[in-house]
Amino acid sequence: MRIGLITVLVSIALSVTPALACEGDNKQLRISSLAFPGTPWHDLWLRFGDRFEAKNISCFDLDLFINAEIGSEETALANIRRNRIQIGGMSLQGMATVVPELSVLLTPFLFDSEAEVDFVTDHYITDLFAELIEAKGLKLLQWSEVGWTQLYAKREIDSPEQAKGLKLRASNAIGSILFAQAVQADSIPVTFAETLSALETGLIDGGQSGIGIYAFAGLSREATVINITRHAFDTGLIIANLDWWDSLSLAQQNLVMTSLDETQEGRDNIRKAMHRIELELPNQGVTVNYLSFDEREVWRAHVGDLSEEIVTSIGGQALLIMDAIDDGKHAFTQSLGDD
Repeated sequence: MRIGLITVLVSIALSVTPALACEGDNKQLRISSLAFPGTPWHDLWLRFGDRFEAKNISCFDLDLFINAEIGSEETALANIRRNRIQIGGMSLQGMATVVPELSVLLTPFLFDSEAEVDFVTDHYITDLFAELIEAKGLKLLQWSEVGWTQLYAKREIDSPEQAKGLKLRASNAIGSILFAQAVQADSIPVTFAETLSALETGLIDGGQSGIGIYAFAGLSREATVINITRHAFDTGLIIANLDWWDSLSLAQQNLVMTSLDETQEGRDNIRKAMHRIELELPNQGVTVNYLSFDEREVWRAHVGDLSEEIVTSIGGQALLIMDAIDDGKHAFTQSLGDD
């Protein structure tokens, strides 16, 4: 009887023993993001917090600054590099100020489908970018999808010729700038925060953006036409301070990674959200101009192949990245043939 009782007590003790053993003092974990509340990117961090705290066992002191409390993306990135913030959700354009080769991904008409993007990202470029990012003292934890870039404006644009003379907001991405030049639009330097007021005052007629940013930032109120050009595929990044990451045990690193959405789960969540937003736009007075395959090919032909110009402009390892993307696209096409 006594032996049986001891066995039961040992079994209970083992069942409540935490899988994550804390080592020394609690680790500080501050997370920064500029995602709008109610967006799928903001929801990602809410899910992270719930999962993390459920398994944390007091190993970390977690603080979420996911409503832009830290300030601009530039400020947040600087804080991550100094380890004042440990993890951040960053835009591709923001991270390209540190790793310029990321701008290769915004080359106009580089990708044709989400499946192609996923294949190339997972099998050909993630490791390359991870090395480039680590060289800057940062750790790539995960990509955070934004989606296809579209062309929005105050008037309908049924062909690339009709974009001539359009005053488009210019971002710092070389691909965005060259796309505007190719359709003979005027590039107007406007920060993201100033975009809505620039539309209201007539400083710009439109710009290039994903569906989510277009809707959540209120741009659709002023620029009521959006062309589904899908001329670039945008993605953000979730990064960590490398020294902080390396100071964690494997169990602690695993806690962070398993609290994030799985890669494909994250993609699917964003894509479903973008699809819902797209379907709702006509109810908000937006004209959604869908392009047929042939119409999109007209835009592609008009813009031309800008890859060489973009690689030259970026320098560094841009050619290596572009070659890897080309290899991945070729492998993806072959995989379709095998099916």
